[in-house]
Amino acid sequence: MKHISLVLLVIGVVVTGIFLPYVPGDYDYFAVGLSNIFQFAAFASLLLVFVGLFWLIKDFIKNKRNNVPSIHAVYFRRITLTIVVIIILAAALGAFVTHNRFSAIIILISGIYVFTKIRKKLYLQNATNPGVIPYYFFIIPLAVFAIRMTYLEKAKNYTTNFVIKQSEQLIQDIEAYKKTNGYYPVSLQSTIEDYKPSVSGIDRFHYEPNGNAYNIYFEQVSDIIGTQEIVMYNKLDEHEMTVHNQDLLRIVPGNIFRGYHKVAELSNPHWKVFYFD
Repeated sequence: MKHISLVLLVIGVVVTGIFLPYVPGDYDYFAVGLSNIFQFAAFASLLLVFVGLFWLIKDFIKNKRNNVPSIHAVYFRRITLTIVVIIILAAALGAFVTHNRFSAIIILISGIYVFTKIRKKLYLQNATNPGVIPYYFFIIPLAVFAIRMTYLEKAKNYTTNFVIKQSEQLIQDIEAYKKTNGYYPVSLQSTIEDYKPSVSGIDRFHYEPNGNAYNIYFEQVSDIIGTQEIVMYNKLDEHEMTVHNQDLLRIVPGNIFRGYHKVAELSNPHWKVFYFD
């Protein structure tokens, strides 16, 4: 029961960290960074699945041979320690790519401590009996991976629709402003965001005039690692987004390389998603 509780606890913590940017509530600056840290570490930890599987197979064969001692556990421990280093580096990389450089340094420092603890734990194990360690290696990474691959896209789509719903009041007020003044607002820049997306991984709505209409957009936390998603509204369906703002100043509009590799229409009228690498 103790081991089952520990397995469920680890899975719960990692999965919660991965899904943190999609939780309804106030914006949390660390949500996206933590999610990337856990995802990078989770993908790297899949290497442990092969170690755990082969470890179990080898011990099953050994037990069939009347429990003759073997030295294979020593090699598996060495491989495990190498993978632990890879996982720590992957977690640090997840922090670094989301501009959480201080978090990356903390992960590397704390990783040294974790490495020594795991090393001590592994070498305290009986040389002919690996105990539950191979089961941990096999179950936890696979469970996290399966949950992530099954539900993360669904969570993202849910929050996309939720945030679009949250934008309705903003759009109504912009249209009311146009009706009163005869033109759309030049800017909505402000220090306080009154129209909140209310999702922890999305900071605010962005507004800009665009021709005879305007764009409202927000950056959605993608379920695809390394991809940036911009979700945009334009009532005239004249959506456009550019990767480099200096191109808008230096290059003729018709010659601008926009940078996105895909544009998808949403089921919500006049909303599109731009995908950037």
